[in-house]
Amino acid sequence: MNKSKKILIVGAGPSGLSMAIFLSELGYTPRIIDMKNEISEHSKALAINPRTLEIFSPYNITNRFLDNGRKMSAVNIWKADKLIYKNEFSKTKQKHPFLLILPQKLSEEILLDELQKRNIHVEYNTNFESFKSNDPGYEVKINDGNIFKSNFDYLIGADGGHSKTREQLNIDYKGFRYDEEWELYDIELDTVLNNDQGHFRLFNDGGMIMIRLEDNIWRVAGNLKSLLNYLPKKSKTGKIIWESKYRIHHKVSKRLVIDRAVLIGDAAHLHSPVGARGMNLGIEDAFIASRLLHENRLSEYDLLRRPYLEKTVHRINNITSGLAGHSKLSKFIRSNLDIFGILFPIIMPSARKFIFGFK
Repeated sequence: MNKSKKILIVGAGPSGLSMAIFLSELGYTPRIIDMKNEISEHSKALAINPRTLEIFSPYNITNRFLDNGRKMSAVNIWKADKLIYKNEFSKTKQKHPFLLILPQKLSEEILLDELQKRNIHVEYNTNFESFKSNDPGYEVKINDGNIFKSNFDYLIGADGGHSKTREQLNIDYKGFRYDEEWELYDIELDTVLNNDQGHFRLFNDGGMIMIRLEDNIWRVAGNLKSLLNYLPKKSKTGKIIWESKYRIHHKVSKRLVIDRAVLIGDAAHLHSPVGARGMNLGIEDAFIASRLLHENRLSEYDLLRRPYLEKTVHRINNITSGLAGHSKLSKFIRSNLDIFGILFPIIMPSARKFIFGFK
């Protein structure tokens, strides 16, 4: 392929930044724009899985992640304050047998720094307005305070769940949405829980996730009303660093590629944070799509990737339902977790592979 091809990446989140790095390594100089003015201070993603660490290893990025993150060695499943099962990651035969806890802001800063070393600079405060086909590429209208048009051979939609790229491509993005709001807190917390492990705490009315981010700051998220009232006994809360409410969507775009335009990351799929796959799945999208673009096989991306995404999002939905769903079956499982706990040693090896990004 002619490496002078002009490539526009719309969106400078983890997926877009990764796509630009992968394309740069292949000899291209993509242009990357984003409507925001800088990296977002707060974000939901917080874990880098072994598959992502493996992908970034040849780019000298993995070591930077490892130097800045914290290794989470296990996830514990609780019924209220009773420990039911510890899913120890060390039981896997991986080079990196852990989840790396690194807030998305720090991950993006590392990726942005790598791009700048490659002399590729994100154009912030720059909107993707629209495009029209200009065979074999696209004429794109861009607004950076002034509206102008520019021609590109490829268009990469990495612009999130409300993707204007996907909207302009007229691609359906339908799926399932949980009606109830989830609460999220990044909060100073003194707790008896192991602070180097993750914790799923299940109750009859729903569930919560607790993961320490750094120092004594924990991420607490779940669908229980007045979530902080469900913290472990003897927990002491301090300053709330960030709080948010959101609704969970489970969606996969009906198409991922049209001609020379491709969707990656949240523009292509949305799902709950359960399973730690969101940001990681988008980076994997970028890795695969960049290779196919380079090999002039981008048209194959939908067939190769979408079935896997649909299967993955379906599985995450099932896990989320078990953790927080309100169906009779979900409530029955949570109410009888002591009994169902005997199955965990059987199902957890597969669960570990899934969380790690290898299934």
